[in-house]
Amino acid sequence: RARKKFSLLPCGINLPEIYTRDDARMAMNLLPEKKYVLFAGAFDNEVKNYSLAKAAMDLVPEAELLELKGYRRQEVNMLMCAADAILMTSFTEGSPQGIKEAMACGLPVVSVDVGDVSELTSGVAGCYVCAREPAELAASVGTAINYGLTEGRKRILERGLTNDLVAQSILKIYKSVR
Repeated sequence: RARKKFSLLPCGINLPEIYTRDDARMAMNLLPEKKYVLFAGAFDNEVKNYSLAKAAMDLVPEAELLELKGYRRQEVNMLMCAADAILMTSFTEGSPQGIKEAMACGLPVVSVDVGDVSELTSGVAGCYVCAREPAELAASVGTAINYGLTEGRKRILERGLTNDLVAQSILKIYKSVR
């Protein structure tokens, strides 16, 4: 019987702090009554496909798209707690850290089918994987921004995607090699 000669481990994340939406919005100077969608990257990063995100968000006038650029780590954490959803429209990804971090904050995810996002969000209510089509993305954003908190953090923990759990997996692999 042939032994498996490889292990595939995605990068882990530092488990982010969870703040109430009100506290996070106050800290980030965001309006308490407005709907905010966090774009999973910088608008000028071509691989993130901002033009598709903009086309979708033009169909969701009640929400504002926030660019994830120029923030310190703590501010990104705060933004993920302040937002109503995260939107990913990238052409390519591997195992996107931003989506894992957003899920760990309970943020609803709307994404195209890229990297391992489909597998990661599968079965997590409030998370949507869509075709690369503005109307479908917009419809999912419209639902997501009214969803509330998801069980994404539970999924991240179940999958062992925190840095400490990934490190434990690496140690286990090292110890198993003869």
